[in-house]
Amino acid sequence: MAPETSLLNRLARRIEVKRDTDTDVDIYVNKDTRPLPPSRRPYGPWHFVGLWMITGSFNVGGWTTGSSLISLGLNVWQSMLAIIIAHTFVGFVCIAGGHPGAKWHIGFPIWMKQNWGIWGYLFPMAIRVFLSFVWTATNTWYGSQCLKLLLACIWPSYLNLNTKLASGAMEVSDFVAFILYILLCLPLMWFSPERYKKPFLIASTTVATTVFVLLIWATKRAGGGGALLADVSGVSGVAPATGGALGWAFVAAITTNIGGIATHMWSQSDYTRYARKPGDQILAQLVMVPLGTIVVACVGLVCTSCAVTLYPEESKLLWQPYAFLDAVRKYEDNQGARAGVAFASIAFMFSQFGMVVASNSVVAGIDLAALLPRWFTVRRGGYFTIAFVFVMQPWSLLNSATNFLTVVGSFNVFLGPLMGIMFADYFLLRKRTVKLTDLYGSGPQSIYWYTKGWNLRAAIAWVLGMWLFLPGLAQRAAAPKEIWAGWTRLYQLSWFLGCAVSGLIYFLLDYFWPIQDKLAVDDMDYFGTFGDPPVLHGVGSPEVNSVAGSLSVDEKTTVGEKVSVV
Repeated sequence: MAPETSLLNRLARRIEVKRDTDTDVDIYVNKDTRPLPPSRRPYGPWHFVGLWMITGSFNVGGWTTGSSLISLGLNVWQSMLAIIIAHTFVGFVCIAGGHPGAKWHIGFPIWMKQNWGIWGYLFPMAIRVFLSFVWTATNTWYGSQCLKLLLACIWPSYLNLNTKLASGAMEVSDFVAFILYILLCLPLMWFSPERYKKPFLIASTTVATTVFVLLIWATKRAGGGGALLADVSGVSGVAPATGGALGWAFVAAITTNIGGIATHMWSQSDYTRYARKPGDQILAQLVMVPLGTIVVACVGLVCTSCAVTLYPEESKLLWQPYAFLDAVRKYEDNQGARAGVAFASIAFMFSQFGMVVASNSVVAGIDLAALLPRWFTVRRGGYFTIAFVFVMQPWSLLNSATNFLTVVGSFNVFLGPLMGIMFADYFLLRKRTVKLTDLYGSGPQSIYWYTKGWNLRAAIAWVLGMWLFLPGLAQRAAAPKEIWAGWTRLYQLSWFLGCAVSGLIYFLLDYFWPIQDKLAVDDMDYFGTFGDPPVLHGVGSPEVNSVAGSLSVDEKTTVGEKVSVV
């Protein structure tokens, strides 16, 4: 047994991630989990614009945003108004969610320790990792459908691989393209997030040009905006919502839009931590979040409407861009059309690389690196995440607009309360302060230890804010066409109510059960986050760790001088 044990030990040491030795803190820290130094923060305002163009709007999901709302009984203009309201609001929430990363340069998992505790943060992180698996799978499927279309343009006989799989949910051609697209994603995961600036620029420029070219071509070819704009109910087969039902359908459309991007809002710090300075994230959040989504959703609606006029042979709305492009390939049936569709497919493949790799796999990698820093880096976590796409079975998840709305809407039930807690803790109670060294503690000496590593206030507030929506979630899954008195309406307000109720309860719990040292910060820049890295020895010792409110750190503070703390 001794040789086997020795072999396992050698293997474990071989795959173990190198520990950062210049930070004498309790937990295992590697280069991806510590607060980022200036040398690893290259993102300026326009880099975040490129990031949001790809991960927030100019992609397959952004194109389908407006069209999918039609299934709720809204017309085109009502859908657009709901998108405008929802994503304007989302922009402000993203700024709030990204503030800790932009100011303190910590990732989302480390920030969660502040409001959930040294061990309690495992709960929101389990939810976050699961959602990363869901979104990685769905966006990989979207990308693979674009690749399938490209292959069909090059080799029309590729579509002869039409044997049904997964109870008819896909064909062999779908599955082959799915595997090939995953293989194309793998090399991109090798690069660290700070090197994504140029890929974001290339992808955003390519797909934005493609989106506007498709709009111009479709409206010219159809002689206007198409049949869907004129008679949405007659074309879609969905009865228009009227009276009170219209009001609730509009509310559901807003919350569904928020649910579709709630995961991104929640974990903004994973990318804003790469900001050169705190204000660099604001332009992209305020402008590109609403503007990009509004533009792309509008183009998607118009092109879907034009497809109804151009291709009446189709039995259902072509609300995905690859479905629209496939109809162009099939019915236009000439070399020019096939070439145009091929180039458009490549553009959307580029955008989905951003969604799969940058927005989901890499973010999951950041989460896994924080959970298991001894074994995971961002790169390893990304590869681990994409391996789970087969388990998630996106071909079954995304086979209709209704199923998609059910999935994304359900996220609000859990994420609204979580975001209410983190905003109440960070903005209202702590006044935007963080004690970085204590986030990396592992025992009672950390102010974030709370009760055996758990902040029970957060757990209580989350449960009380979340349970209200569970009956409505059950109704949505089991009987989506029914209305359960009260519960369905609560579910349609889930993000707003959950955020407000849990945030208020958390705030009141602190009033009756106060959190200790809420405004504590470090007395110097131990991690070299705001200047040159210090020489650290004994950071974990309480006598050099704790100065409550003694230092207000911002990007203009001159800290991080070379020190030796023994």
